[in-house]
Amino acid sequence: MRLSDDNIRGRSIIAADGQVVGEITALFLESDTWRVESLQAKLGKDIADQIGADRSMFHAGTLEIPVHMVQAVGDTVVLSVPIEGLRGEKDIDNKETP
Repeated sequence: MRLSDDNIRGRSIIAADGQVVGEITALFLESDTWRVESLQAKLGKDIADQIGADRSMFHAGTLEIPVHMVQAVGDTVVLSVPIEGLRGEKDIDNKETP
């Protein structure tokens, strides 16, 4: 299946344990190979708190999810890891979540 950035942005991301992580806001490409390297996710408030991602009252938590954690892409993006497996991934400011 071939997807464009426009039609993948906004899709929900579901963790392996069935919890909704958030939604896709951007794709990051490896410039040498032009392959998708990771997804930027806008996290739900509860999920951001659960994994310790930075967020504020006015800014949602964000996280960069490597594509090796993606199990499937369809109407939603399904991850191969549970929510706790996202702890330690980098937020968009390149800070590791605790």
